[in-house]
This record gives sequence, structure tokens and C-alpha cells, in this order.
Amino acid sequence: MRFLLPIVALLLIISCKTETSNDNTHFIEGTAPGVYNGMRVYMNKLNSTNNPMIIDTAVVMNEKFYFEQGEKKDFAEVRFLSMETGNDRMIFIEGDEPLRITLNQDSLWASSVTGSEENRILYDFRADQATYQKRTNEFKTARGNAYRSGDQQKGDDVTKTWMDAEEAYKNEVFNIVKSNPNKLVSSMIIGDLVNSKLIDTDKALELFNVLEGDVKETAITKSLESYLTKFTTTAIGAKAPLFEGKTPDGDVLKLENVLGKVTLIDFWASWCGPCRRENPNVVRAYKEYHDKGFNIISVSLDRQNAEAAWKAAIEKDEMDWYHISRLMHWQDPIAKLYNVSSIPATFLLDENGVIIAKDLRGQALHNKLAELL
Repeated sequence: MRFLLPIVALLLIISCKTETSNDNTHFIEGTAPGVYNGMRVYMNKLNSTNNPMIIDTAVVMNEKFYFEQGEKKDFAEVRFLSMETGNDRMIFIEGDEPLRITLNQDSLWASSVTGSEENRILYDFRADQATYQKRTNEFKTARGNAYRSGDQQKGDDVTKTWMDAEEAYKNEVFNIVKSNPNKLVSSMIIGDLVNSKLIDTDKALELFNVLEGDVKETAITKSLESYLTKFTTTAIGAKAPLFEGKTPDGDVLKLENVLGKVTLIDFWASWCGPCRRENPNVVRAYKEYHDKGFNIISVSLDRQNAEAAWKAAIEKDEMDWYHISRLMHWQDPIAKLYNVSSIPATFLLDENGVIIAKDLRGQALHNKLAELL
């Protein structure tokens, strides 16, 4: 599951179980409509390398299977069920409550689980997530059709509706986390929002600080905390890490030497389509606000042997400001210092080099500059 960050495996001693006569004694009671007798169902957890690891096995008999409770756990844990017929899996949260699971043999991901509040919240979230993803695909198609037909206004209108729908979805999900600060599913949701790039790490840290109680001691939450902690150096309010690099002319340029009243650190590359599409907007902002104290330093993630392409893109896009690059692509040490894993990525600094905003694009950049300058 994409929203699960790697977790440290906990030692469990659980033996294989098969069907017994008294269904009421089973911790997990499963039904498997249409699955033939003798089919094995595997219970998995994630090991320390984020790979599923089988910890128990059940056998389907008369379309039913069972798992007994293993060692009592201190905290709820993420589990998966799989079958020997394929790599598909269903996800659920195992805690202290007995569960009932119904497998969908055509798509284990579409299976269901009842019996605990954690799983109810998880599956409600997944339903909302699927609905949002469907709408996103529809917006993407509608906007593409509008722009291809030359209807710029319609395309812009679709984009606005899309962004409004995204904000509504995020607010709904935020409320789930804030209403359930002591549940493991909240950690999982925060991880999903980060991995799907629906929120930045500053918002993720804000949500993470809502978590409380035993959930903070779980492996998955500790893994999420470890992942987010490395971004505190570039969080809003932090002093921007200093760096230097070579300009297109071969001179060494340092961040501290280019700070204005407001400074934009812009990570981009000549090969990056979204970066090149955003450049005209940044050019307009620079021309409007440079005389008022707005500076820009662009850090190119162009590849080795792409110096000519880097310089040509600067000239073609009229990026008349400071530039540096080591031509090291994703291995650029400045990108690593700023935890940049996708571009365009921007950091807006005040005159003291403190980060005051991130990833402002389009009109949002102009609005912020108007506010500050």
C-alpha cells in the first residue's frame, strides 16, 4: 500500500491455524465466496524493508477460514491478507477486537472487514479516496480536452473547480485525523497525503503533532516521524540552509550573497516541462518586484553534459537572475540538502534567510510578493 512508510518489524510467534468446529472462538472469522477448499490464505505484515512477510496461514474450507489471536500486542498493527493464487492483497488493522473479513477473490483489494472502529475509519477513508481519485481523473480529462480545443477559459475554469474539490477533500481528511488523534489509521492517512503530494511536509508535521496516546509508540508512527523529521531543516520558519554553486560563467555564487528583501530559491531543469511552463509566471513576478527587493536564485538539476541546454533554457525563458548548477541531476547536493525530490520546487525567504513560504506557483506567488513588498 503506497501510504504505508517502512516500519520496523516486531517479533510475533503465531502458528498456522485451520478450521475448527466452534466459530465463536476465532479471533478473525473469514468468508471466501467462490474460493475452493484447500486454498491457503496468508496473513502478512511489513518487515523492516517494507516487504510483506507471512506470519500466519489459514486454509479455506467450505468458503470459510479462521485465524486465532496471536501474542497480545501493545498497539494496533497493519496487516495484509493474500492468497496463494496471486500477489493481490487486502489491508486491515489488527488490534484487540475480533474481526470478520469477507474476501473478494477477483480483487482482494476490494475485500471488506468489520468489527473495529479503526477499520471502519480506514475503509471509509479508502472509499472517499477512490471517489476523489475518480473525480481527479475526470477533471484531468476535461481540462486536457478544453486546452486541446483551444478553449483556454474553460480549461482555467476546470482547473479552479478541480482545486476547490481538492481543498474540500483535504479538509475532510484533515478532520478525520483531528477527530481520531489516538488511532493508527490517522498515521496511515498522513503518510498517504504526503506520498500522494496532496500536502507539503509542513502541513504533515502540523497534522503529525495532533497525534497522541499509544499511536505515537507504534512502529508505523515512529517511521512516519523519522521521515518527517528530516524536513524540519527546510520547514517554514526555519533558517534556509546555506549553499554555493557555480554560475553559467563559472564563478562561485553563495546564497548569502544574493539575499534581497525577499528571495526565491528555485529548483528546476531545462528538461522539466512543468518548470518551463511555470517560468513565464516567475519572469513576470521578477520584472514586477525586483526593483522592490525581490531576488531569485535558480538551482538547475540538469544532467551531466547538459551545460549547453541549461544555458540555452535560461536565455530562451528570459530568466534574468542568479543561476547555479553542478549538472548532477538528482544527485545535486543542494537538492539533497533541501529534500527536493520533484521539480519545480521553490522556497521563499525573508531578508534574514528564513523560509516563509514554499512551492508558490501561478497567482499565489504574485499574491505573496504583493503582501510582502
